[in-house]
Amino acid sequence: MSRTEGIVNVADLLGDRRLGLIGFVGETTRTVHCVSPFDSAGPQSLTFARNIDKLKDLGKHLTDVTIICPEFGEDIRIPDTITVVFSANPRLSFMRAAGFYFSPLLPLPGIHPTAVIDPDAFVDPTAHIGALCYIGAGSSVGPASVLHPNVVVYGGVTIGARCQINSGTVIGADGFGYERNELGELEKFPHLGCVIIGDDAEIGSNTSIDRGSLGNTIIHARARVDNLVHVAHNVEVGEDAAVIALTMLGGSAKLGARSWIAPGAVLMNQVVVGDDAVVGLGAVVVKNVAVGQTVMGAPAQDSAAFKATRAALNKLAEI
Repeated sequence: MSRTEGIVNVADLLGDRRLGLIGFVGETTRTVHCVSPFDSAGPQSLTFARNIDKLKDLGKHLTDVTIICPEFGEDIRIPDTITVVFSANPRLSFMRAAGFYFSPLLPLPGIHPTAVIDPDAFVDPTAHIGALCYIGAGSSVGPASVLHPNVVVYGGVTIGARCQINSGTVIGADGFGYERNELGELEKFPHLGCVIIGDDAEIGSNTSIDRGSLGNTIIHARARVDNLVHVAHNVEVGEDAAVIALTMLGGSAKLGARSWIAPGAVLMNQVVVGDDAVVGLGAVVVKNVAVGQTVMGAPAQDSAAFKATRAALNKLAEI
């Protein structure tokens, strides 16, 4: 069952260089009306597969068009009723086709009448501000950015161009910075910094991004921060980095470009994660992660050491 319906000709898909398609078998006159998961694909649908075992049953599916790796075409029988399109990365080509031809259009530019915009805030005329949003003094929202309903942007926040901020997210609240005084009471550290979100970044729903204490909290261009993520004060998330749901980034943590933080990870204050590094599911990171390194476990350690330790523990358990 498709999420959004439309119509596109197979020949048009093949001619769209953005999709990265590199060949086909079958008719190109077929039309595609929807995008579907492989296991539930119906007539006139576009789907994809990366698993050769699934493709062995291709003839049982009603789909009209399937994107696969070219080497799979040598190992399966392709029914006359299906057009198979080849791509070196079927999932990426499918994603692009779905996005370009079947995704709903972005909301129209404008500010919903229930939104509250401080007179000292700036919203680009091409941006969309949804229902019940709030934008504080000194904040700005760049061209073609979308704030979905119920987003709260405190003062002094900069949101770049073409950003997507999903519902329930709070950007620019004070972080959790305190010091005990001579009476044992907690005195609040002043939060004088800002939040800067670069172009084309996407922020999920119900996520909290704290403002910097003295410096700034920075989400760089094209970063992806998922739902239910806590980004503490002075954190820096690198370009094209991905931070997935239920992650907690401690104060002044720094994530390198293209780093990947798996669900439920916890990063200690001031930890640095290098470019292209991977932090595994539920890892607790208490020391720096090198460029390109993969760590997992609690406390996190290099993936090879983690696997060796687990194997040794399993052997002990068998004794």
